Amino acid sequence: MDHTTRAERLTQARPAHAALLPKRLDRAVSWTDFRTAVRYDPANRLLIAVPAISAKRAEHAWLGEAVTLHTQLGDADVYRRGYEHGAVYWSERTGAHEVHGEIAERWLAVGGERSFLGLPTTDEQRLDGLSRDAGGFAHFEGGSIYRTSRHGAAIVHGMVRDIWALLGWERSNLGLPVADVLVDPATGAMSGCFEHGTIAWSPSRGPEITVADACAALDASDRDALGRLSTAFAPKA
Repeated sequence: MDHTTRAERLTQARPAHAALLPKRLDRAVSWTDFRTAVRYDPANRLLIAVPAISAKRAEHAWLGEAVTLHTQLGDADVYRRGYEHGAVYWSERTGAHEVHGEIAERWLAVGGERSFLGLPTTDEQRLDGLSRDAGGFAHFEGGSIYRTSRHGAAIVHGMVRDIWALLGWERSNLGLPVADVLVDPATGAMSGCFEHGTIAWSPSRGPEITVADACAALDASDRDALGRLSTAFAPKA
């Protein structure tokens, strides 16, 4: 009489199936494991965006829990995921960066990633000497947004931003921006208002800087640097 169990008889009858049974894992499943399991295709940007966005969220726990799925924006390889207190955007050219609060509101108000500002190239960063709630800034492909509790959020871009960056950003004698840079569509002239003065630029006249505080006048090195400006000048953030 055959005293083997039914399970033993099935195993003996189908020995090839035993090799297909999963082996016990002694470690956590990694992102590499996942990419291999789903036949990773480098052309599928979602498989790159998801871990990048998740890693950025892990850096900023205060963003809270996810409130949307990973979403592709239009036909471009740009992905977004919304969280309780902000959002993370990813593209191959900019990487993953978060936007939140007043800066996010101002950016979205002018058109978000479809605007002249484009995508964020940095997370929001705290202004030196100010607490997180008092002020911060973020750089975008086409400009920067600075916010303070006193002046709100202001957009700085174009040659006004380039000149201000050359002088030392918010650490310059001009201080922080207090309003958006204005552009004359007819002439291309730009003007920006700061705490201690103004910056104006036009294709015909070049840079013109006014410092309201006489004690904070531009020094010789500033003037020399401005003398080397051209329309192609664009320092990186």
